Amino acid sequence: MEKKIGLICCFLFVFNSYAQKSSFSFKAVDSTSYALFLKQDWKTLIALGKDAKSEGINFYYLKVRMGIAYFKEGKMLIAMKYLEEAYALNQYDVVVQDYLYWTYRYTGMFLESDVFYKKMDEELKASLNHKLKIVSAIDVGIVATNNVDYDALLFESNISNLYNSRVFPKNYQLYTLGLNHRFSNSTNFYHRITVMPVALVLQQNLNNETVNSSFQGTETRYYADATFALQNKWYLDTYLGLFFGSFDELDFTSITPVNVNNKTKYTDVLFGASISKLCYFFRNTANISYSNLGAFDQFQVGYTLSLYPFGNTLLVPFGSIQYQNESTGSLNESQLVYTAGLTLNTKNVTLTGYMNSGEMHNFNSNNGAVIYNQSAIGLNEYGAILRLYLNKTTLKVGYSFMNMQDYYFSEELIPTTYKFNQQNLIAGFTWDL
Repeated sequence: MEKKIGLICCFLFVFNSYAQKSSFSFKAVDSTSYALFLKQDWKTLIALGKDAKSEGINFYYLKVRMGIAYFKEGKMLIAMKYLEEAYALNQYDVVVQDYLYWTYRYTGMFLESDVFYKKMDEELKASLNHKLKIVSAIDVGIVATNNVDYDALLFESNISNLYNSRVFPKNYQLYTLGLNHRFSNSTNFYHRITVMPVALVLQQNLNNETVNSSFQGTETRYYADATFALQNKWYLDTYLGLFFGSFDELDFTSITPVNVNNKTKYTDVLFGASISKLCYFFRNTANISYSNLGAFDQFQVGYTLSLYPFGNTLLVPFGSIQYQNESTGSLNESQLVYTAGLTLNTKNVTLTGYMNSGEMHNFNSNNGAVIYNQSAIGLNEYGAILRLYLNKTTLKVGYSFMNMQDYYFSEELIPTTYKFNQQNLIAGFTWDL
């Protein structure tokens, strides 16, 4: 009797296992996934697709349905993976073309979507009516920087040893006007002009008495960035910055050491390139640049990693490491700058918080769009930027706080460090044409 019961249990176990496996037959998965697709039960469809894939079942229409299900659930990067796999099997399916095009756009891959647009069905292209514009956007911005410790520095009774001197900023502003151009489906060109008036103070210890002398400077910047979409989600950026500046000439032999009748002028240059590869769960970027900002020959190379842990762009942690080598005359220094941050993206809002740490002197970030070229060295920066997306307009506001370090200079040319803090207020808008 016990032997018969054992045989029956064994038979039931084998039958149950076979039944479970048979439920993942091609025919069962096809009919069930199609029914779930028609019901728009995206979560159940995704769960079924995962189980079917684990059993080795992964056919064309399942890829299509999974891609659309992830699209509907807002997981655009995973949707992109399935839709690209389906497109590789059948390039003539207009449903796949349509969803894949919008997947690229919703993940911010506008160049990728424009390159893909040229491959799409003619009727579908006509319905989208996508057109390139010579001027696609206008960008206006302002950054107002204020020395938090200005009053304390200005009224300091003793600035160290006799005949020591130092220069520190009171404030400066950056006013920018930029244009974005789309000359072809695979390229984007952005350039802008920035005017930066600066208010500075020369402070000296003359006969144990602090003497403050205000003077002015102005810098004009031209920045340009060209982005090229290569194949398989590779992107190449080349960028250029030109800097033209002048400030009141300092005459250290006079009691009032500012001669407003003369100007000291300078011209600096920055150029570089970066290459990026976007994968389904992360983005890699490597960059290299050269500049002669502040009379320093500066070489910079770095690596940036952005992660998409949820298969979409909702939360994007990112980090960067940059190596710098600066030289002027016989002096040669190297340093590392670290960046870490987190971006939150929704349909109408993007919020980015970030931190920079390291000796930021003649330092550039974001493909040279942000320049740190004060005489002072930035040691740490903590900031946040909020972008609000309205109809054809993006509003931007931001704030950052920086720990700065600079030097006294004596007759013996022996530098002595001192520190101060500054804050940056950021505002602007972009108008999409």
